[in-house]
Amino acid sequence: MLRTVLAGLKARPLRLLLSAVAVTLGVTFVAGSFVLSDAVGAGLREAVAYETRGVDASIEAKRGADLDDTTLEKIRRVPGVAAAEGRATVSAPMLGPDGRPRDAAATASSTDEKLRPYDLAEGRFPTAAGEIALERDSAEGFVLGKPVTVLDETGGRHTLTLVGTFHRPAGLGGTNLLVSRETLRELNPAATFGRIVVRATPGVGQAQLVTELKKTPGVSVVTGKEAAARLLRETAPDAAGLAKFFTAFAVLAMVVAAMVITNSFTILVAQRSRELALLRCVGAGKRQIFGSVLAEAAVVGAVASAAGLFGGLGVAAALQAVTGQETVYLPLTTRTVVAALAIGILVTALAAALPAWSATRVAPIEALRTPTEAKRAGRLRTVVALILLAAGIGSGALALQSTVDDGAALAMAAMVALLGATLAAGPLVAGPVVRALGALVPGQPADLAALNAGRNPKRTAASAAALTIGLAVVALASTVAAGVEAGRSRGLDEQLAADFTVSSVITTRPLPATLADTLAAVPGVTATSVRRSFSGDLGEYGKYQLTAVSGDLLRPAVLSGRLGRLGPGEIAISKELADQTGLTVGRAVRSLRVVAIYDNVDAPGVDLGFALVDLAEQRSIALNDESYDGSVLVKTTDPDQARPALEQALSGTPLAKLSGFDEIKEEAAAPLRDTLNLLWALTALAVLIAFAGIANTLSLSVLERTRESALLRALGLTRGGLGAALTTESVFVALLGTACGLLVGIASAWLITEVASGGGEPIVFAPPWGRLGVLVAAALVAAPLAAWFPARRSRRVSVTAGLAAD
Repeated sequence: MLRTVLAGLKARPLRLLLSAVAVTLGVTFVAGSFVLSDAVGAGLREAVAYETRGVDASIEAKRGADLDDTTLEKIRRVPGVAAAEGRATVSAPMLGPDGRPRDAAATASSTDEKLRPYDLAEGRFPTAAGEIALERDSAEGFVLGKPVTVLDETGGRHTLTLVGTFHRPAGLGGTNLLVSRETLRELNPAATFGRIVVRATPGVGQAQLVTELKKTPGVSVVTGKEAAARLLRETAPDAAGLAKFFTAFAVLAMVVAAMVITNSFTILVAQRSRELALLRCVGAGKRQIFGSVLAEAAVVGAVASAAGLFGGLGVAAALQAVTGQETVYLPLTTRTVVAALAIGILVTALAAALPAWSATRVAPIEALRTPTEAKRAGRLRTVVALILLAAGIGSGALALQSTVDDGAALAMAAMVALLGATLAAGPLVAGPVVRALGALVPGQPADLAALNAGRNPKRTAASAAALTIGLAVVALASTVAAGVEAGRSRGLDEQLAADFTVSSVITTRPLPATLADTLAAVPGVTATSVRRSFSGDLGEYGKYQLTAVSGDLLRPAVLSGRLGRLGPGEIAISKELADQTGLTVGRAVRSLRVVAIYDNVDAPGVDLGFALVDLAEQRSIALNDESYDGSVLVKTTDPDQARPALEQALSGTPLAKLSGFDEIKEEAAAPLRDTLNLLWALTALAVLIAFAGIANTLSLSVLERTRESALLRALGLTRGGLGAALTTESVFVALLGTACGLLVGIASAWLITEVASGGGEPIVFAPPWGRLGVLVAAALVAAPLAAWFPARRSRRVSVTAGLAAD
């Protein structure tokens, strides 16, 4: 049988190559996901290495102590210390080229070259007062040698000369401004060191250095290696979450690829039925036949997995480059190699197992007969589809009546059941659907395409199934993300009755108390309202972040009670606080009475926190006199005309940042859009695998129908007509898969939005018809491309050669 397997591989290289495409693409995604996950870790490790570069010991202050210049001088006098640097970071907003303040943080440039956690990109580092260096990405629009305006915590302006730019690996955040130590003291005279890093003299080990440094009172000391390990542990959870995200899409890709492989080997086994029957007649056993098919699948899987492994490296590099990552990491670990090869071979073998088993169930004499039309879908499939449909509808109904957490799990179970019902019912509906499509499209190619696709509904449905899964996932994710974005936008429309918000670029530095009155005097301004966040004491219910407001420009959605303009002795609480404490309308909280429960919209400059009180009541329940994250809301008659006057009025308040209503919406929606774009990029490969499956099925179908195509040519069908029939068949299959995928995805998204609407996150059912329309258009364009190679091959076969084919 080994010779037979090798001979079969040699005799059918094209057919097996087509089947290998799906495996290659699936393994490409798996390998790419592993590489991307490892790349995140590699980036973090490099960032940590930069942050702790040259550090032999790291010092932090014990509770109740501070790290100041006196402590730094003591550290420098410890035996074995070659250099010591104090690292202090202060908030230092700078004015951009457009004159508007930007959030920024500054630190003092290190005087010891070996302890610098950054590298010079252009120019030089600051060495004297009045000089500054910018992080390379933050330096756009600035020119070396020109002035840069930086604001201190009081809003004072400091004009510094740009002398250089620097860079370091992303991943840990950090400062984007470097100044001299003297300038840092000017920006914040009270700044203390967050930690002190120490470099040892040659010949002194880290453990020995730490032992000497621990003799300094009020400090906690660890070695440089321990400091790096601690920093890496603190940032590792984010990397683990991203790894799970990539792994989920790798599983999706392999599920799609497995369906394509199963369909491909089903066709291959059907085309080889007479050959396999002949082997049975000459003495081959069922196990040998089963093993030979699996052996071919294993060889295909091994070769395709090796190709997919290198393809994964390319995908990982491309995604990092597309997302704008400065350094592309391509770590190829043993885990990635073993997992990619093992998964590719195993999935291919398992996908081919069912067709191989089916090949052993057919009697040799029956298989030697002339092939007949494929069997239609049976009653068992109908029963399974109805059971899954009932399970999906039942799970959905229970989800609508359950809590948010339980409802979300039931909604996902409903989606899986509905998807399973759709796939099970595929062969039942494939024939009627393609016949209906053929009737809608005039011309002989459409009639032939409908006839060919409807002749074997199982094969047609299997080709469309992979596309159904991919599009169901992307339709679900797109609709839910769009629903969250629309919910936030609608919540802002309802909650914010202002055209502008004015906030401080330093959240710990409040805006001037008279700013609201100043803005109210601006021509075109009809109303202003002050919003301040503070830490409040709600007595027996605990301490929470609360918000004090004046005026009525903040109008959150009221779930119960009434909420006009809050008066003395009144408090409105969020749904989250009500759920946590059990408070209801009419209950008393210290000296305040609950008048309403509202649904909060978390957006920049308008977040209401856990409870809302009148500005005059802040002092009565505040833990201290400090406020943070304050803003002034402004209502105007004409936002476009009022903006220049508002900017002029704010020119004397450099810490004030003016944001329009549309800018607030954009800032709130930006993270969702970034996530959605990444999701689309990842899902695109799964959809690509599906179209590779369609091309594969058509290609194998062309080989199977060689004599039939030649007979049609002999009866007068042109080469172009034959190619058009295959192209139209591909479009029909793509339309079937697209329609089923969108139906399942959008229905599941509706269910999830209905369930989630009872939670704290505002979400509405608002399908992104524009994106989904692009998706359908892309499918219609990709379908002819998928049919191009099979159509070209069918046209190139001569009539005589085709009629002689077996």
